[in-house]
This record gives sequence, C-alpha cells and structure tokens, in this order.
Amino acid sequence: MIIIGVVAAVLAVGAATAWAVARTDVAGVSEPVSTESARALPTGPLQAADVQEVRFDQALRGYRMRQVDAALDRLATELADRDEEITRLRFELDDRRRQEEPQPGTHHTGGQAR
Repeated sequence: MIIIGVVAAVLAVGAATAWAVARTDVAGVSEPVSTESARALPTGPLQAADVQEVRFDQALRGYRMRQVDAALDRLATELADRDEEITRLRFELDDRRRQEEPQPGTHHTGGQAR
C-alpha cells in the first residue's frame, strides 16, 4: 500500500512540474511551431473569393472553434462596415436628388427665356 502511495505522489509531483515548465518562457527558445494548416482570412477589405478560400483545421468534434470564431468576427465587422457605407451613400444620393428637384412655384421649361 505504501508503494502505491509513493508512486501516486511521484506521478503527481511530476505532472505538476511538467505543467509548470510547459508554461514558463525559457530565454533563447523560440515560440513553438504550430501544426495548424488553416488558411485564415487575409487582412484588408474582403472579397467573395477570400471567403470561399477560407479553411479551418478539423478537431475532434468538427472545426477549431477559435479559428471559426475569428473568421466570423472578421466577417461581421466587414459586413457592418459595408452596411454603414451603403447607408451613407444612399443618404448622399437622396440629398443630391432633393437638391436637383425643381422648387415648388418655379417652372423649368428647358429652354431660354425670350
């Protein structure tokens, strides 16, 4: 029984040590290399082809949620920006049309007055 307790204690101490070492930055050691092969959305304005080419790594139950969430957040931001631009341009167009409409009480004959 003592042997089982000693083995469990050694395993627990080893696991705690491994966890602590894995989370400690070591000077002179570069960042770990990722095994992810995902193609994220490019920076800058998005085109339809950019969205069609996005790929996510597959995980145990589907896709990696972090990658999908980042792509959806980016798309939501792009769509909101475009909606604001469309709304602004429509208001500008409506203002121009109102300015070009003849005012009530004036007649526009299209020709010169004699």
